[in-house]
Amino acid sequence: MSSEEIDTQESTSSLSEVSSLDDDLDNMHLESGSSVEAMSDDEMDSNSWNEIESESDEEFMEDHGLVEEVTSASEDNTVHPIDCYRHFITDEIIDLMVRETNRYAEQFFRAHNITSRSKFRQWKPATDQEILKFLGIVIQMGLVQMPKLSHYWSSSQLYGSEIIRNSMPRERFELLLKFWHFSNNVNNNSNQDRLFKLRPLLDLLKARFSSVYIPGSVVTIDESMVPWQGRLSFKQYIPGKAHKYDVKIYKLAATNGYTWNYIIYTGQ
Repeated sequence: MSSEEIDTQESTSSLSEVSSLDDDLDNMHLESGSSVEAMSDDEMDSNSWNEIESESDEEFMEDHGLVEEVTSASEDNTVHPIDCYRHFITDEIIDLMVRETNRYAEQFFRAHNITSRSKFRQWKPATDQEILKFLGIVIQMGLVQMPKLSHYWSSSQLYGSEIIRNSMPRERFELLLKFWHFSNNVNNNSNQDRLFKLRPLLDLLKARFSSVYIPGSVVTIDESMVPWQGRLSFKQYIPGKAHKYDVKIYKLAATNGYTWNYIIYTGQ
């Protein structure tokens, strides 16, 4: 057999194989097309758009709500606002304020020469009861604002607050306000955390908020703006609002408005 005949047979065989593959592909297309045409619209919907059943909320409903009830300090077991306040401002938080306030006072006295006539000579270590009274006075001052701090201790009818005057002398309040602290100044990591002076307090509050309440299956991520008038590197300027300078707080809240977690925005 000549070489030309061999080439002709191989060429014919190759063409036959290609033709056979084309026929198989055509048959596959025809079968696929006939199967699609035979499938009804309802069948297409049932196969392609099956409804996804939502997960059950049963696990959320069982544990939803308060985990730890508010304890009443009164004899008749009536829950008063002070009981709700102390439910979150725990003894651990008060102890933190007492410890760091006294620590900062000691650091201040070691770093400064206090004269014999200085009002700082009247300082004595703070106690838990004093800090509780101090916080009550601060809250009262936020509700009833006066032009000067000394006006709250005034005996005039126009100014003054009998509750504040009977709770603490003005000189003692000013000393506590001077040394009021929440963290050790020696552990200064302001380069990494702009809120390092408040971090221990913020962590305790967040832990308390999340421990006494479990949110349901629906939560909200929201942001709140707290008005701020002092100097602060990460305060926000919003010209369209009544309070143009604010501190932004991102909150994770339940449907009833309870703040379960939060993050204070300190800049990028």
